[in-house]
Order: sequence, then C-alpha cells, then structure tokens
Amino acid sequence: MSAALIPLHSPALLGIFREALETSLIERGAAQGIELLGPADEFWRCLPLTELMRMAEAGNAQAQAELAWRFAVGEGLDKSYSQAVRWATLSAERTCAAGEAVLGWLLYHGFGLPKDQTEAATLFERAAAREDLRGLTWLGLCLLRGHGVSEDAPRALSLLRKSAGKGGATARLAQYWLGRVYYFGQGNSVARDFTEAVRWLRLAADQGYQRASDLLARCCFFGRGMAENRAEAVRLWRAAAEGGSGAAMYCVGMCLFAGEGVTQDLDEATSWFRAAARKRISGAMFLLGQCHIFGCGVSRDFQTGLGWYRRAAELGNRDAEFELGEWHAFGRGGLQQDMDEAIRWYRAAARQGHPRAQLKLGHCYRSGDGVAENKPLAVAWFRRAADGNDMTAHVWLGECHEHGDGVARDLHLAIEHYRVAAAAGEAHAMAELGRCHLHGIGVPAEIERGEELLRAAAEGGWQPALGELERFYFNRAEQLLHGLQDVVADARQAVIFYRKAGELGHRRAAFMLGECYRHGYGVERDDAGAMVWFRKAARLFEAKIALADMYYFGQGVSQNQQNYREALRWYEQAVEQHEDAYAMYSLGFCLLHGQGAVRNLQNAREGGRWLRKAAALGEVDAQYELGCAYYRGEGVARSLRLAMKWLRSAAHLGNEPAKAFLERIERGNKLN
Repeated sequence: MSAALIPLHSPALLGIFREALETSLIERGAAQGIELLGPADEFWRCLPLTELMRMAEAGNAQAQAELAWRFAVGEGLDKSYSQAVRWATLSAERTCAAGEAVLGWLLYHGFGLPKDQTEAATLFERAAAREDLRGLTWLGLCLLRGHGVSEDAPRALSLLRKSAGKGGATARLAQYWLGRVYYFGQGNSVARDFTEAVRWLRLAADQGYQRASDLLARCCFFGRGMAENRAEAVRLWRAAAEGGSGAAMYCVGMCLFAGEGVTQDLDEATSWFRAAARKRISGAMFLLGQCHIFGCGVSRDFQTGLGWYRRAAELGNRDAEFELGEWHAFGRGGLQQDMDEAIRWYRAAARQGHPRAQLKLGHCYRSGDGVAENKPLAVAWFRRAADGNDMTAHVWLGECHEHGDGVARDLHLAIEHYRVAAAAGEAHAMAELGRCHLHGIGVPAEIERGEELLRAAAEGGWQPALGELERFYFNRAEQLLHGLQDVVADARQAVIFYRKAGELGHRRAAFMLGECYRHGYGVERDDAGAMVWFRKAARLFEAKIALADMYYFGQGVSQNQQNYREALRWYEQAVEQHEDAYAMYSLGFCLLHGQGAVRNLQNAREGGRWLRKAAALGEVDAQYELGCAYYRGEGVARSLRLAMKWLRSAAHLGNEPAKAFLERIERGNKLN
C-alpha cells in the first residue's frame, strides 16, 4: 500500500476487509464492557416516569431496579450513576433479582462505586438463579471472559441460550453473543460454526440489534453459514450504519470504495469513512488518508491525507503507521527525510505484525539505514515477516542463508526458503531459485530447470530474471569460445549460447555472434547473418563499427554493394558514443574523400579534423592519411613539415604506404 492507492477489486482491499472483520479490530471495546439491556418487560417500558418514581419511593423493588436502569442510561432523565447506585442498592437489599443485576453491572464497570468484577459476578449469579434475563446474560458474558469467575464457555453458552430463548427485544444481546461466539470460536472450548452463528445473529438482527446486523453482514459478504450475497451484506451494513454503528459505517464505505455488492461511488465512500472516523474507527481514518493523497472522491491534498494517517496511527492502525514510516523515510509530501522517525513508525507497525514494516526494519538493520547495522537482528525481522506468510521475506531469508549474512551459511536452508516463496508464485524467488539451478548453488546444476524458472520469473514481472539468464548464457559462451575456467573450448557450443543470450537482448552476445558469422567461428561464414546480429547489437560501440565496416566493404549487404552513405552514418554514431581512434580515422577518411558525403571544402576540413584526432591517438592509418593531406593541402593548409612529421611517424609504426611515400620523396619523384 505504500506510494500507491490500494487497487480496487483487489485481494489487497479484500485483505483489509478480512483483517478488520476477522480480528474484530473495528469492534474495539465490544468484548470489554457489558451492555445494558432494555426494560425488564413491556410493562416497565410503558410506565411513565412519574408513576415509576412514585412506586420506587413507595418501596417497590422492581420499580427501584427499573429506576436505577433509567438513571444509568439517562432515559427520560439526566444520567446519574450515583442515583443509579442508590436505587439499585435499595432494590438489591430487598433480594430483587433485577436490582442485583443492575447493581452488578455498575460494579462491573466501576460506575458510581469502586470497580469489582468478582462481586459483580456474584450478584449476576444470584439474579440468574431466579431466572432474571439480565442476570443470565451478564453472568454468561463473565463466564465467557473469565471476569470475576473462572472461564467456563460451555456453561456460558447454556446461560446465554436460556436468556436468548426468553424472546423479545431484551433477549437480543444474548442472541448476538451466541452468534458471535460461534462465529469466532472460543479457544478449544467452542469450535467455529458459521451455520449456528447465522441462526442466532439473524434473530438479534431482526430485532434491530446493530452489532448483530454487522456480523451477519460479514457472513453474507464471505458466504459463511449461508450463500455469499454481497448486495445483502451492504443492505445489512447500511441498516446498522444508519442506526449509528461505526463499524458498519466503515464497511459500507469499504464496499462503495471497492464496488463490492454496490455500484462504486468514491464520493459516498468518503462520506461514510468520515462518519466512521468520527466514531474513532482507525481503518476509516487510514482510507480517508488514502483518498486525500490520491484524490479519490475528494480533492488531492497531501497534508490532509497525512493528517488522517497520523490520527489513524495514534489509534494503533498498523497500515497508517507503516505509511508514516514510508513518508518519513523518503521525504514525501514536503516532509524532511527523517530516518529516526521512519524507524519509529516502522517499528510500531512491525510490532503489530505488519509484514512490510517487518521487512523494512530487516532491510534497515541489514544495511545500517537509520539504525546501527545489525545483521542478526535483520534476519530476526525477516523471519517474523516470513512467519506472517510474507513470501518476499522468504526470499531475503534465503539470500541471508545463502551468503551467511547475519546467520550461518546454509545453502540447503536458503534453497528451502526460495522454494517456499517460488511455490507461492513469488517471481523474485523463482529468479533466485533459477539462478541456483543454473550455477549449481545448493542444488545440482540443471540448466534447463534454471531457464524454466528464470523465464517464469520474468513472466511474473521480475525483469532482472532475464538479465540473469542473459549473463549466464554470455559467460557460458565466452568460456566455450576461449576455453576458460577448465571448460573445453567448443566454438559451436559457444555460438549456441551466444544466440540464446542475443535473443534475450544481450548486445555483447549479439555482437560476438555477429563476429562468429563474419569470421566463421563455430559456424559457417555468413556475412548476411553477421549483419543481422550486428544490427541487434547496434547500441554497442563495437557493433556500430562492425556495421559501418560491413557497409563500407560491401559485406553482407544487398548484392554485396558498398554503401558509403550507411557506412558514414554508422561511423558518425560510433564517434558520438566513443571517440575511438579507428572510428575517427574511418569517419575522417570518408569525409576527406567524399565517400558517403558530398566532396567539398567543408567536409574535407571536417575530415582533416577527425584525422588529426585519430593520428594524435596513435592510429597509424590516420597518421598516413593526415601526412598525405598535408602534402597535398587537402582539408588542411599545405605543410611539407607536418606532412613529413606524420608520414615518418606512420612509417616508424610499420605503415608500408607511408614508407613507400617517403622513399619516392627521397628519390625526388613527383607525387600526385
């Protein structure tokens, strides 16, 4: 997710869904508190407050329990925990199960009196013994969590079923928790059972319980315990969101953002993300940051996006923590590059199990980037990322084991890491495993298997794989051509490997193959074939020279006709790439003599200039031509002194035409 928007309709986006839903990150606090139920029955729901107050003051224990509940939730009067404690205590003193249950709830949370979950559980037990719905439900939740009593999931489920079976709106909390326990499972005590979860969640959702609607929507979305129906999931989430559920608001936004179960609408998605963010849903804050940074549904604004990342990170959102690490590491959005701050955020995300953050920390410790170099610690972070099923981490672990980097060298273990990642489709791992097969590293050398893996890696998007294959082919060809490294020279085999490398775009191999065809090394001489490979290698300086020579001498071209214009063009390109003495001499010669260019004073002078450069670099033919040019005054000012200087230099280096020229001058023969 770094430096790019989460792709729509992608596994990455569904991964965020799955992570949020599976780990219940969007339900923070749901498992910590115990909700108040509604009035004990319909009678109390309809009773006016004045009548309720009169009955409570007259000593009616049930009325006192109901009044305590209304003070606790602020229904019809100002919320007051002290008043709730007063009336619940009066009711409990009269051994009223409803009063004991409400007093236990206040003790459980520490509202209006010191928190005491053990005493709360005792009060719930008393109320449950007299079949009080609140007592049954709340005792069941305490038993599920081990709050105030020893954890006992089977008994908890029994109590919740009894409470849920009483029906009515007040049974919905028990129904929801039954569905929740079956959805997530409870350790070794309760196995996941999506079908049973759906049954209970539907009962609670039909009574308007938002959390049940949210969890039931997850079942619809992923097809758990029921047929997959993402449109129905969106409907359920919308209903819960409109009722104020922050979790559902986030999920509606996600569906609109991704176009899952509903037509994609980025504008509406961002509206739901904002609503969820106001409910402190960190995932919504993170995606709001993404929307602002990439301009999805809102104007692009780096600073606003960064602000949302910070708010999400402060709530512990690991994706936002990782993004902040990236922004500080690379100095994005106007931030100063700050590796200390980057490491801080990477570490925060890594501690929460963010695989890419763990991977980043591993790289930082391995190279000493922002932290003191610590290769064993780098390996530890790579291992944590790999344990989290990050295939890239397996590749880096393999590399560390292969080279003994921060860990003892172990080629067998390196190969195993490469194999694990390659089997999962990781292209980089395929390339590393292919390289090992080519060179016999940790496995027997097997060129065909290595080729297969490297080509698969390239098709999977890891382009360096072809480079590895090119280099192997070229080096193998060089060994075979020259008999290097105890390899028996075999020109024909060398040609085969040059061709393989050349077909992958290795220009040096293409040039060498052209040379083999040109001179008949390991293959029948074929000037036309040489021209084909020289053209493939044309970006190489040597290939440009070879092409120019072939055109100049009429080798491998149509009807073997010389083509000075093409020769001149390639000599010019060669000189632009590298001021080689031979290339400058050839270019100067053509310009001086009007070969491939109009023969005129301007071109002759340009030719003389290139001949001087080549001659100064010791090119003997250029020295001879330059001496002749000075003698004739062609392209340069006529100078017998300079003519003799360059002719003598060429003759000294063994140039026969220069020697003959000097002999004729000494005999006094007229020269033309």
